[in-house]
Amino acid sequence: MANLSDKVAPSGVLTPTGDGSGLTGLPKPHGPVAVSGATPSLDVGAYNFFKQGALTADTTVSFASVPTNAKWQYSFVAAVDTSTTFDLAEASYTSKSFDISSQDTVPRGLKFSADGTSMFIVGDANNKVFQYTLSTGFDVSTASYSSKSFATTQENFPQALAFNVDGTSMFIVGTDNDTVFQYTLSTGFDVSTASYASKSFSVNAQDTSPRGLKFSADGTSMFIVGAQATVFQYTLSTGFDVSTASYASKSFSVASQDVAPTSLEFNTDGTSMFIVGGVNDTAFQYTLSTGFDVSTASYASKSFSVASQDAAPTELAFNTDGTSMFIVGTASDTVFQYTLASDHSLTLPTIVGTPSAVTTGDRVTYTFVTDDGGTTIDLIAEEIIQ
Repeated sequence: MANLSDKVAPSGVLTPTGDGSGLTGLPKPHGPVAVSGATPSLDVGAYNFFKQGALTADTTVSFASVPTNAKWQYSFVAAVDTSTTFDLAEASYTSKSFDISSQDTVPRGLKFSADGTSMFIVGDANNKVFQYTLSTGFDVSTASYSSKSFATTQENFPQALAFNVDGTSMFIVGTDNDTVFQYTLSTGFDVSTASYASKSFSVNAQDTSPRGLKFSADGTSMFIVGAQATVFQYTLSTGFDVSTASYASKSFSVASQDVAPTSLEFNTDGTSMFIVGGVNDTAFQYTLSTGFDVSTASYASKSFSVASQDAAPTELAFNTDGTSMFIVGTASDTVFQYTLASDHSLTLPTIVGTPSAVTTGDRVTYTFVTDDGGTTIDLIAEEIIQ
């Protein structure tokens, strides 16, 4: 390609930060220029490097003032479409899973530590909580058994477990005693340090076969779902202290979606609620007009079948930002991982070459070239920094 050196040939290197600050030797006005908006037009005749930072919307790029011979770059950070988090309408299986049958063949409950580097399973084959280590947080394909467990001596048929924010308190509910039992962990999210806190609360007056257990973010509200196909809400005068619990006289029936719910979850602020059940093998989503108040719940007409992975799902969980969902069940004795979020899309002008798929957080730099007055634009290089 002739006559391109005057247009590009930067002597610098794009650093891992990807902001263009490492480029040197660019004759003015040829230097990194910030662009923004959903439809940026890049003036190739004036500059040879453009950076958008994190995409804030689906973006369509166009090129203007393309010289006869030109070579230029466009760089951006792939960003998640936050409107799709905690949204079952966006769910898809990631083909990531982890078999836990070596520990329990009847898994009932599933939880993660705050950073996703620890995973916990409780089941009623062995009546124990088992702990796993994930080398990459919230990526079950990196899981391994950490050889740590805790026997649920108070409950012979544990169905669900929960933790407080820092993992120093753990809670178990089951169908033997219809009671939530509380445990203390001297090291947060380390079940080998657990001991019974001598605190409990019976939910028998509302449900004689509780299957799912969840707390609000501050622990002042607790929720149970079970054989009554109804989510019952409780108030704790001291957050995450079940000895201070009382029935809040608030409930919500999910029987129209599944008469045998086995789990419930909420998004971060409690404005979305999720259940999974054993009749339809499907996760269902609900909207709460007041966060963590089930008396304000309504079905959001959103659902996602997990039957292709497990025909008897018993628990669902999310990562912290709601971009991943996890299911465990007794048909496969396996934790399956799903994605719930999509990246903002990037549409480029007609080019020769197809960009690779990028994921959230990736810094991506495309290099283009033309030698016929801009009629044909070729993508000649692509760099993705994860």
